[in-house]
Amino acid sequence: MREEDLDRAAALRPNIVDAGPFDVGIIARLQEMCFDQPWGRDFVARMFAVQGGYSLLLKISTNAGRVPVGFAMCQALQEEAELLTLGILPAYQDRGLGRRLVAACLEKAREKAVRSLFLEVSERNFAAQRLYQSFGFSIIGRRPKYYREVDGTFIDALNMRCDLQR
Repeated sequence: MREEDLDRAAALRPNIVDAGPFDVGIIARLQEMCFDQPWGRDFVARMFAVQGGYSLLLKISTNAGRVPVGFAMCQALQEEAELLTLGILPAYQDRGLGRRLVAACLEKAREKAVRSLFLEVSERNFAAQRLYQSFGFSIIGRRPKYYREVDGTFIDALNMRCDLQR
């Protein structure tokens, strides 16, 4: 991690915890606030039932207590896992929180004896691409017209993989 990211994130006193089915509403709401086209509560709920699924919540300290501002949902099957979705509320982006959440996803994957973690990211999401590449993810493919924008245009997804070291 870059030192300035650690400093900015540390000031918020982030805490990453395992999420469970009782957090469906929180994750669905965070998705709504992070993405133009969120999955919706029912789909988020179904993701908690998938084999090998695991989810994380990132909370920060505020005057109101611990508040969730980020989340990640993953699925691990045998030696492979996929980072299905990850978001940080826009007001808290660019503070190193996404970096901490990706690191926690990778650590959890290692605990599950995963050898490779995969993800898909919009070809236009340059900040996320740089973040993932800083962890060792590399582009291994492209899915043409995978994402549909609000205006109806389609954007390619980049497939990325990170080989985890033991």
